[in-house]
Amino acid sequence: VVTVDIFKGSVNREMFIEYLKQDLAPVLTPYPGPWSVLMLDNASIHHDEEICTIIEGE
Repeated sequence: VVTVDIFKGSVNREMFIEYLKQDLAPVLTPYPGPWSVLMLDNASIHHDEEICTIIEGE
């Protein structure tokens, strides 16, 4: 586990994207380096082109 945050109530797309930008994306490294794999479940907020762009560092 590289980073974690706790939210009271539900997390929406905007909250998740902000978490990615501020906390997670800065510590991700290119595969196959350390901290290069991100596992997400099938929640609808995870299916977004902006999220892919943030994670891929584009």
